[in-house]
Amino acid sequence: MIAAWLADKGRLALALVAAVAFQTVVTSQLPILGVTADLFLLLTVLVAISRGATVGLVFGFVAGLTADIVFLDPVGLRTFIYLIVGYGVGWYVEEFGLPSAWMVVVLAGVTSLLSQGVYGIFQFIMGSAGGFMAMTRLQVLPAALVDGLLAAPLYVGLVRLRILPRPDAADPSFR
Repeated sequence: MIAAWLADKGRLALALVAAVAFQTVVTSQLPILGVTADLFLLLTVLVAISRGATVGLVFGFVAGLTADIVFLDPVGLRTFIYLIVGYGVGWYVEEFGLPSAWMVVVLAGVTSLLSQGVYGIFQFIMGSAGGFMAMTRLQVLPAALVDGLLAAPLYVGLVRLRILPRPDAADPSFR
């Protein structure tokens, strides 16, 4: 029982370490629509979808803290945002389920839009150079689109690598 629990948490930690390497080495060098995908946010959403609100909250905290360190942001900003995203997505899936696999894409896009918007508001409040509407047009909307479109292949890959559990056909969340 404990060995299975440790193996499960080890796979999640391994996914986070792989996200750090992939985000810093590959994704940062390949902008799509002028933005790079936020793998930490995507992993938080996918873990919350597959594991629920509590695990999503804890993973969101760790992923956000890691993202703050990797992106050299003020520590706590992304941590708070990802924590809320992990809990919110996990709660939504526990409460309402997923009517189709397309909801993975929709949830990733919507949470990316909301988290990027909240991050933009915090940057605007802290006095970042540039206008909020320009930031929304040039960063927030393209990032939500990119994150939403990358969610499905990333989810399938993590399920095939057995990092995330395979959705059960009998589970009402995947009809």
